[in-house]
Amino acid sequence: MEMTEGISRPVDARDNQEGPGPHHSGPLKSTAVCLGLLCVLLLSGVAVLSFKMMETQQSQANCTEMQSGYDNLIRDKLQLQESYDNLSRGKIQLQTNYNNLDSEKSKLQAGFNNLNREKSQLQTSYNNVTEEKSQLQDKYNNLFKENSKLQSKWETLNGENSLLQDRYQNLTKEKSNVQTIYNNLNSEQSKLQDKYNNLNREKSQLQTSYNTLNSEKSQLQTRYNNLTKYNTQLQTGYNSLNKQKALLETSYNSVTEEKSQLQDKYNNLFKETFQLQTSYNNLNSEKSQLQTRYNNLNSEKLQLQTGYNNLNSEKSKLQDKCNNLNSEKSQLQTRFNNLNSEKSQLQTSYNNLNSEKSKLQDKFNNLNSEKSQLLTRFNNLNREKSQLQDRLNTVAEREALKKRFCNPRMQITQYAVDVTLDPDTANPHLILSADKKQVKFGATEQHYTENSKRFRDLYAVLGKQSLSSGRFYYEVQVSGNTGWTAGVVRESIVRKESIKPSPVKGHWTIKMSNGNEYIAQAGPDVPLPLQESPERVGVFVDYDAGLVSFYDADRWNLIYSYRGVVFSDKIYPMLNPHGITKDGKNSAPLILISPVNSVK
Repeated sequence: MEMTEGISRPVDARDNQEGPGPHHSGPLKSTAVCLGLLCVLLLSGVAVLSFKMMETQQSQANCTEMQSGYDNLIRDKLQLQESYDNLSRGKIQLQTNYNNLDSEKSKLQAGFNNLNREKSQLQTSYNNVTEEKSQLQDKYNNLFKENSKLQSKWETLNGENSLLQDRYQNLTKEKSNVQTIYNNLNSEQSKLQDKYNNLNREKSQLQTSYNTLNSEKSQLQTRYNNLTKYNTQLQTGYNSLNKQKALLETSYNSVTEEKSQLQDKYNNLFKETFQLQTSYNNLNSEKSQLQTRYNNLNSEKLQLQTGYNNLNSEKSKLQDKCNNLNSEKSQLQTRFNNLNSEKSQLQTSYNNLNSEKSKLQDKFNNLNSEKSQLLTRFNNLNREKSQLQDRLNTVAEREALKKRFCNPRMQITQYAVDVTLDPDTANPHLILSADKKQVKFGATEQHYTENSKRFRDLYAVLGKQSLSSGRFYYEVQVSGNTGWTAGVVRESIVRKESIKPSPVKGHWTIKMSNGNEYIAQAGPDVPLPLQESPERVGVFVDYDAGLVSFYDADRWNLIYSYRGVVFSDKIYPMLNPHGITKDGKNSAPLILISPVNSVK
C-alpha cells in the first residue's frame, strides 16, 4: 500500500523544497524489490519453458526410435513369412518326390511279382523236362545197364564241369565288375571328400560371419532395451506421449506375437521337412532293394531258361546216343577220369574266386556305406550353407544376381555379331543398301559381276562374317513382309542350281510365306504354329554344340531349334527376301539389326 500511495500521490512544491529524508526513500526501495521479483519470476518461467521444450524434443526422439524398432519388427515379420513360404514350397516338392518314389516302388513290386510268376512257370517246365529225361534214362538203363552207369557218371561230370565253367566265367566277370565299381567308388569317395572339406571351410567362414552379426544384433538389442527403459521414465510426465507410446506398445506386442507364431510355424515346417526327407531316403533304399531283387530274378530267369534249353537239347541228344553207347564205353571211362581231375581243379578255382568275391563284396559294402555317409554330410552342409547364405545375402544382392544370371536374352545376345551383307554372293535380282545392312527384291537384274559365289536361282545373299567354332547371334527385322527365309548355310552349298533347302543340303533355315505360314526347312518341312508374327527374328548358333535356334526377338519366344548338327566347314548368315507378289506386297526390305539390344 505504501508503494501504491507513494507512486500515485501528487508532488507539491513543499516536497521539492525539503531535502531528502526517510519518507522519500521507502517507495523507491519497494519498487526495486518488486521489479527484482518480477525479473526472477520471468527468468524462472523462461527456464521452465526451455526445460519443457527439451523434454518434448527428447520424447519425440524416443518416439522416433520406437517407431524405427516397430519398422524393424515388421521387416523381421516379412522375412519370417518369406522363410515360411519357402519351407512350404520345399515341403510340397518333397511330398511330390515321395509320391513319385511310391509309384516307382509299386511298379518295381509289380515287375518283381511278374518275374516270380515267370520263374514259377519256368520251374514247372524245368520239372516236366526233368521228368521226361528221367523216363528216357530209365529206358536207357534197362537196355544198357553197364553203359548207363558210365553214361550217367559222364553226364553228371559234364554237367558239373559246364556249371563250374559257367560259374568260373561269371565269377571272373563279377570280379572285374566289382573291381571297376570299387575303383569308381574310390574316385567318387575322393571327390566327395574334397567337396566335403571345401564345404566345411565355407561353413566355418559363414558361421564366423553369422556369429559376428549375432553379436552386433545383441549389442543393438541391449542399446534398444536401455533406450526403452529411459523412454518409459520420461514418458510418465506427458499424457499425449503416453497415448502414442501405448499405441506403439500394442503394435509392438502384436508384431512380437506374430513373429513368435511364424517362428513356431517355421520350426514345425522344418520338422515336417526333415521327416519327409527321412521318408524320401527310406523309399530310395527300398527302391534300390527292389531293383536288386528284380535284377536277381532276371538273372535266375535267364539261368532257368538256359537250363530249360539245355535240357531240351540233352533230351534230343540222349535219344540219338542210345544207339551208339556200346562203341563209346571205353572212351567214356577215359573221359570220366579226365573230368574228375578237371573237376577238382575247377572246384579249387571256384573256391578261390568265392573267397575273393566275398572280400570284394565286403569292400563294396563298406564303400557304399561311406558314400552314403559322405552324401548325407554333403547334403547337410549344402543345406546349412544355403541357410547361412540366405541370412547373409540382402534382397538387393539377390535381385542383382537374378538380373545378372537369370536373363536368357543376355546369355544369348552377348554373342551378337555385327553382320554385313556380301554383295559378291547376292542374286542379281537383290538390291543392297549402301551400308550393306538391308536387302530387298528388285524386278530388274542389277549389274553385278559374275563369280562362283553368287546365287542364280535362289534369291539369297550371305553375310560376310563366318563361323567355324564358338557361338554367334544376329537379328533381322522382317516386319512388313509376306514372305522371307532366314538362317545359316554351309559355305559349300549349291548356288547355281535350284534346290530344296534342307540340313542335308547345308541349309538350317526357317521360312515365312503367304503372310502367316511358318515352316522349318528340316527336310521334311516342319510347320511352326506361331500365335503372333515376329517383327524381329534372332538367330543363335553354337558351332561346337551343334545347335541352331531361332527366336522372336521382341517377345523372346523360341521359334525352332536344329539340334545335334555336325558342322563340317564354315557357316554364314543367309537372308532371302523372296519375290514381290502380283498385288505389290512383300516389297519391304530385310534389315540387319546392329547393335543388338540385350535388355528387354
